[in-house]
Amino acid sequence: MTQLVNKVLSLLGQGALDRAEARTLVGALQQRTEPSADAPIAVIGVAATLPGADCYENFWDVLIHGRDRVGGLPGPRQELCAPVIEPGTNPHFLTGGWLDDIDHFDNEFFSITPADARGMDPMQRRFLQVAYHCLEDAGWAGRIRGSRTGAFGSVPDGDYQHVAPLTSPADVPGRIGSFGLSRLSHWLDLRGPAFNVSCTCSSSLVALHLACQALRSGDCDMALVGGANILSFPVIRDSRLADASGIMSPAGKSQPFDTAADGVGRGEGVIALLLKPFKAAVRDRDRIRAVITASSVNNDGTSAMLTAPNPAAQALLLREAWRRAGWSPADIDYIEAHGTGTALGDPIEIKAVNDAVGAVSSDVQQIAFGTLKGNIGHLLDGAAGLAGLVKTMLVLEHQEVPPTVNLTEPSRHIDFLGSAVFVPTEPWPLRKETGAPLRAGVSCFGFNGTNAHVLVESPPAQPQPTASASGPLLLPLSARTPERLTELLRIHGASRTVGTPLADLAWSLAIGREHFTHRVAVLASTLDEFRAVCGQLADLDREKWAEIPGVLTAATHAEATPNRRRRIGLDWVRGGALDTAALFEGLQPRLVTAPGYPFAPTRFWPAARPTPPNATPAAPPQSGVERLGDDVTVLQICISLVQEVLGYDDVTAEDSFLALGGSSLAALQIQSALQQRYAVELSMADILAADCLSDLAELIQKDAS
Repeated sequence: MTQLVNKVLSLLGQGALDRAEARTLVGALQQRTEPSADAPIAVIGVAATLPGADCYENFWDVLIHGRDRVGGLPGPRQELCAPVIEPGTNPHFLTGGWLDDIDHFDNEFFSITPADARGMDPMQRRFLQVAYHCLEDAGWAGRIRGSRTGAFGSVPDGDYQHVAPLTSPADVPGRIGSFGLSRLSHWLDLRGPAFNVSCTCSSSLVALHLACQALRSGDCDMALVGGANILSFPVIRDSRLADASGIMSPAGKSQPFDTAADGVGRGEGVIALLLKPFKAAVRDRDRIRAVITASSVNNDGTSAMLTAPNPAAQALLLREAWRRAGWSPADIDYIEAHGTGTALGDPIEIKAVNDAVGAVSSDVQQIAFGTLKGNIGHLLDGAAGLAGLVKTMLVLEHQEVPPTVNLTEPSRHIDFLGSAVFVPTEPWPLRKETGAPLRAGVSCFGFNGTNAHVLVESPPAQPQPTASASGPLLLPLSARTPERLTELLRIHGASRTVGTPLADLAWSLAIGREHFTHRVAVLASTLDEFRAVCGQLADLDREKWAEIPGVLTAATHAEATPNRRRRIGLDWVRGGALDTAALFEGLQPRLVTAPGYPFAPTRFWPAARPTPPNATPAAPPQSGVERLGDDVTVLQICISLVQEVLGYDDVTAEDSFLALGGSSLAALQIQSALQQRYAVELSMADILAADCLSDLAELIQKDAS
C-alpha cells in the first residue's frame, strides 16, 4: 500500500493529478487493510438452521441441555417423499436430524421465477435465505452489493435432481451445487471469488480455510462461507453412497467415544458465516463474534487403506495450526472433535491429539474435548465442519462446554485417564484469567483423507457506549410486501430477548437491514414500548397504523415543527434515504442480534413421480397454430409462452421479460418454442432487449409477416 501511496504522490508532483483527486485516492487506499499471511480473521456474522434450532442463538439450548435431535422422519417430511413412493407400498424412512419446511422458499425476494425455484435443489434455496440472514446479522445486508466479497462453501449436489423433473434448460443451474454460491454472488453483485469445495466431510471447513487465505492475500475484502446438507427424499429405496461405504450406524445414531460406537448418524443443516480481516472489522465497528487465528489443511497420504484415517497426518495437522497461531497445547481450552462415532475413527483421533500434545507436554486431562454428532448427526459433505465451528463459537460465547451426547460407556479402545483430553458428559465451565481470551480448535476429517483444523478464540470485549439517547428513538422496519411487513412486526412484538439496549437495536435496524418499499417507523423510548407497538400494528389494518401514537407511515401528517428524529423518519417512510449520521449523532450504538427478514413460505415441490426412464417422453405442447394472426393473438401467445416458461400465473403486456426474472436459458426456451410451434425466428438478444411483452409481440409479428 505504501508503494501505491507514493505513486499517487508522484503523479501529483508531475501534475497528472490535482490535489482533490490525489486526496481521494490516498483516502481510499488507507481504507484498505494491507494483507498479511498470518493476520487474524474476524467472524462478524453468523446464521444457521439446524435440527431443533431455527437460528444460531437457539442452537445453544440443544447443546447445553444435551438434547438428542436425531430420530425418525417427522410426518410433514414423510409427506414430501410422496413423489418417490410407489402407491400401495409401505415405505421405510431414514433416521436422522431433520430440518422443517424444506419445501418453502421466498423466490420473489431473490428475483427467481417460480419455474426456476421449483427446479432448484432445496439446499440451494435454503442456503440463499440463511446467507441473507447472516448478512443481516453482520449488519451488511443493506451495504454489501457491489463489494469485493467472496463466496466460499460446500453446497453438494443432492438427491432432488434425481426426482424433480428436469423441465427446461433453466432448471440445470438449480441442480448443480456450485451454482448456490455463484447465484448469491450474481444476485448481490459480489466481486470476490465464488466457488464450491468438494472433499467429502471436511469440505465446509476447507472452504473456510480458503476464504481466510483469500482475505489475507487481498483477493477479497469480506468472505461469506456457507454449507448445506439436506436430504430431499430420505426413503430407504436404494443403496446410498454413505450406506454402501459402511460408515453409517445401523441404528442411524452417532455414539461418539462410546464402546457401542458403530457408525455415524445423518443430520441436516444450513450455515453461513461472514468473515473479515480483524483490523478492518475493528476499523468499521463491526460486531466481532469470534476470531480465527489460524487454520491448516492436509491429507492422510499413505494410510492403512484409502479411506482409513492416519493419526500421524492428523497430529501433523494440529501442530501446524498451532505453529501458525503461535499457540501451545496449554493455551487451548477446548477442541471440537470430528468425533463421528466409528470404532476406528474415534480412537485414532484421540491418539493423534495425544501425539501432537505429547510432543511438547506430558500433562493429561488438560483440554476439554467434545462433539455435536450425538446431538444432530453428521452433516456430511455439506456442513459438518461449519457445524462444529458454530458450536465452538457458542462454547466460547457462553464459556461452557456442553455434554457429549450418547456417551454412556467410554470406549475400551481409548485410554481416557492417560489422555491429554477429557470428554465432559455434563456441562463444564471454562475459566480464564481476567482479560485472557478463551481458545479452541475445530477438527473435521474427510472420508477421502482431506483433513482441516481451525483455531478460534473469543473476541475482545466491545467498548461500552459513553452516551445515552435523549427522547424517543426511531426504529425503522420494512419489507418487500405488505404481508411480510406485518409478519416482521408480529415477530418483533413477540420477541422476548432481554437486555438489548434500544439504541443498539435502532442502530442495527437502521444500518444492518435493507430498506424496502413497504415501510413503517416507530418512535419509542423503551424496548417494551417498541415491542408493544409492533404487536399492536400487526393486529391492525394498515390504514389505521398512522393513528397509533409514535408510528410513522407515508400517510402520517407532517407537523409544523417536528423534532429531528420524527422529520428523518417521515422522510424515510415516504421513500427517502435514512440519514443515520443525523439520527445517531452523539451516540455510539453497537450492532446486536435482531429478528431477520421473514421470508414468504411459498411452497415449491414436485407433485408427482417423474416419467420412468424407459417410458416414451410426452410430446412437447403444441398450440395447433401454424400461422400467427393479428396483434391481439400474437400478444396473447407471447404472454402465454412467458407464463409457461417462467411459471407465473399473472403476466401483463407491460411486464418486462428481464424484470420477471427471465434469463438467457429461459430466453432460449422462448426462442425454441417460437421456432418449433410457429416457425418464427427471433434472436435471444431481441427477446432479452424487449422493454415489455407488447414490444416483444411486435417483434414476433414483424418476423412472421
